[in-house]
Amino acid sequence: MNLRLPKDEDINIANGEDVARIMRKILLRQNRLHRKKEYFWAIGLNTANDIEYIELVSIGTLSVDNIEPVDVFSFAVSKKCTKIIICHNRPSGNLKPTKSVQKLTYKLLQGAKILNILLLDHIIICEDKEYFSYGDSKSFPKEEDFE
Repeated sequence: MNLRLPKDEDINIANGEDVARIMRKILLRQNRLHRKKEYFWAIGLNTANDIEYIELVSIGTLSVDNIEPVDVFSFAVSKKCTKIIICHNRPSGNLKPTKSVQKLTYKLLQGAKILNILLLDHIIICEDKEYFSYGDSKSFPKEEDFE
């Protein structure tokens, strides 16, 4: 499901904070009951870091084991986007990446590399202004993290 960018937002992304702010606005469009669900989005960017699309990949109880690279990258490939950011929310407010989130991020980094798409970031948001960004923290998972 392709989502619209909030009207008061610029389409250019400079950092994780920009993405977290935009995605929080999209999350807050949902009623209070629906905000208790976990959402997983893929955001496609062009070479100038302008948003080309925001795609809802998964909704409900997020089981990262159910998210496949084909679901994340299919829109990017069809739109010929060279950069992608993934984002999900945590209704609990706990922003620390779990081991399964780290494994998913690593798996998607590998898929992006094969497709020659740059995975710029994986951002975890909650309803307040807090967020976690792999890109901003420069702490993307590596293969040795799982050995």
